[in-house]
Amino acid sequence: MKKVLLMDMYSTIHVGNGALLENTINLCEQAWGECDFSIVTMDKETNKLKYKSESLYNPMFGNFWFGKGRFNKVWWAFKQCIFMIMHIINETTVKSRSDRLTFTSDQRDLIRAIEESDVCVSSNGEMLADTFYQMLPFWLFTYWLASKRGKPLVIFPQSIGPLKMRWTRLLLKWALKDAFVLAGRDKPSYETLISLGFERERIMFVPDVAVQQKVADGDVHDYFLDKSRKVVGITISNPPHREMGISVDFVEEIGRQIERLDPSVYKILIMPSNYEINKVSLDYALCLRLQKRLATKIEVSVLENRAYFPGEFSALLSQLDFFVSTRMHVLILATTVGTPTIGINTQRKIRGYMENVGMEHFCVDYSEINNIYSLMLEVISKRENIAKSLKEANKELRNKQEPFIRKLRKISSRHLEGNV
Repeated sequence: MKKVLLMDMYSTIHVGNGALLENTINLCEQAWGECDFSIVTMDKETNKLKYKSESLYNPMFGNFWFGKGRFNKVWWAFKQCIFMIMHIINETTVKSRSDRLTFTSDQRDLIRAIEESDVCVSSNGEMLADTFYQMLPFWLFTYWLASKRGKPLVIFPQSIGPLKMRWTRLLLKWALKDAFVLAGRDKPSYETLISLGFERERIMFVPDVAVQQKVADGDVHDYFLDKSRKVVGITISNPPHREMGISVDFVEEIGRQIERLDPSVYKILIMPSNYEINKVSLDYALCLRLQKRLATKIEVSVLENRAYFPGEFSALLSQLDFFVSTRMHVLILATTVGTPTIGINTQRKIRGYMENVGMEHFCVDYSEINNIYSLMLEVISKRENIAKSLKEANKELRNKQEPFIRKLRKISSRHLEGNV
């Protein structure tokens, strides 16, 4: 059985991250058959509800600097720099046992997990970009170390870029120069990989893994007393405004469009997709504000404040008349089940995906938010044809993943013998 280390699966309490994890596993098994997976996650508590607790690892750098005071942040950063410098020197000189050069149990445990793995996989989704420049060096170091320890490193389809800072471009190319394959999930990501100078035979365009998502159980009408009217789903979020260079109040802007729907025909299900353990996330708080705004105009409900695994979320999406979203992966899940979707282009990856499924007409930039109502009317009038087109597009995207799966099968068998 192949031992596969999934190196950067953030948290299943975010529906999108759960979809990345679940469907990365799916594609790995399509390539290599049954595998023994180890999962690096910043949220063991949620992931152990679905995956074996003994297979879960903290990141090499723990919870990073989150929750630390100013002095402790500086001290933490200093120790991590020393740790990384020690390993860079070790890997370029004597190459002694890496697990002996550690300060924490998280570092030691993950290095041992790397050593025991047959292949290492990155499927974070969007970390390889300037947006996350503060965390980028630490994740890149983890990938680099796996390569230096002789493990095939696979960069699963994800967003690459924007990378406009010279140091992030140089660091990314240095850390990933030995990767077996690097996959961009949209045209801009693929072109970014080309611009970085990676060999053409090692880079690919591969659609997002979430197009493989399977539907589980869930009834959208359970959230309403009235079971008769059609349900429109809404996901709003607090996106990283750094990338788009502008901040928008989605409660006001999208709420103004949604409240124009006929309340005798439609009811609204607000569907937060990013949660926090035992807290109200920023996304959930925004959704509660939207619920309050719409409540005087139209029947509206909001999902519970709990973790939703992607199969259940997809089941709810599949029963909507249509969907409006500022989050990409729930948008992918909706289109995968054939639900007509209007995407708000909060990050370039959203337009990239909508182009992949031929629905860029239904992707609006911030300056076009006032067009949402007219687009909703268009969706309503063409719903059947749009749904059919989306299902056909999903089949095409899955077919476009086949060359990537065949590429994975070419990884040297000496790396994949595993333990039976």
